Amino acid sequence: MRGSCDCIKPAVTEEYRQTLPDSRIVRVKDAGHAISHDQPALYTALLRSFPLGRPLPTPAS
Repeated sequence: MRGSCDCIKPAVTEEYRQTLPDSRIVRVKDAGHAISHDQPALYTALLRSFPLGRPLPTPAS
């Protein structure tokens, strides 16, 4: 997950994609680095969808 207003540079997040080639980045609108605080419902939905094998509730790249 990456907040649309994250204070961490996007290049740092992209390193995860290179290290974990099957990973996906979910960009969370109207959230900073503390996604769980800024968008708690979406954060929880994303966390639950992953282990249950459900589609992500927001576009992922």
